[in-house]
Amino acid sequence: MKLEKIYGATARQDGLYKIGRNKYELIFGYGEDGENGYNWRRRYRNLPTVEELKTDIEDTVNALTDERILKGFSWNGKNVYLSSENQFNFKAAYDLAVQTQGATLPVKFKLGEDAEGKPVYHTFEGMDEFTDFFTKAIAYVNQTLNEGWAEKDSVDYDALMKEDEE
Repeated sequence: MKLEKIYGATARQDGLYKIGRNKYELIFGYGEDGENGYNWRRRYRNLPTVEELKTDIEDTVNALTDERILKGFSWNGKNVYLSSENQFNFKAAYDLAVQTQGATLPVKFKLGEDAEGKPVYHTFEGMDEFTDFFTKAIAYVNQTLNEGWAEKDSVDYDALMKEDEE
């Protein structure tokens, strides 16, 4: 990621600011780690183009979205690692279970790891439980993707560039 997390923020402060003769600083977004607020920042040695700003912001949002998908979902108190491979495996097993009316169950998966790094497994015994898990996982992925797209779509690059003129 090209943008770095800077703590101490209390609100979103999107803007491109001139901080020196040929130095600019992009401040973007807002997030919280517990009680600590932060923005994303990147310093440039020259006035960046809209394309450079867009690339930096979108790369950051994409990386954050990917990270949230991978590590942000939990089901029944268990953290679930939703890599692309795991998503594919869950879908394939779920589709097969649906097609066979549950004849392929039970099916066991490694969902992730606990705080100590030990594997966490779960065996899906019936369709109701597997359906609950699968639909919630897919809903989480879709929600997270939509939030990432909304974040990228909310950026007004013309307004960012005008900040420099003030």
